[in-house]
Amino acid sequence: MRNFYLTILLIFLGLAAFAQQNVRYDVEPIVQTIQEDYIKTWNKIGEVNGYRIQILAITGANSRTTAENERSVFAARYPETPSFLSYAEPYFRVRVGNFATRLEAYKTLLDIQENYPNAYIVPDKITYIE
Repeated sequence: MRNFYLTILLIFLGLAAFAQQNVRYDVEPIVQTIQEDYIKTWNKIGEVNGYRIQILAITGANSRTTAENERSVFAARYPETPSFLSYAEPYFRVRVGNFATRLEAYKTLLDIQENYPNAYIVPDKITYIE
């Protein structure tokens, strides 16, 4: 009989311990202000040093059209990876990804090398993503 009462007591204690449904966070006003300032600052910066993968650099007649077509093909194959077309005389370049570290870029490079064997990692300004 004693074990029965002990079991009932433990069940009630367990139910009381897990009965709390709402969690409330009390954040100091200064912490909230700092967090908001941090987000605003990064939104103003927009671009930071990082890495991209260059899949094409082309010059000559119809190079812009070729680069745009290759960017479209890449976007269809890898829709989750952003692609960018840029021009730095005399080359049109197609670069992909927004990577904070070279290691992140390398992981994606291994995935795309089957379709782009001449692709390589380059340092670039990347778009800050919140």
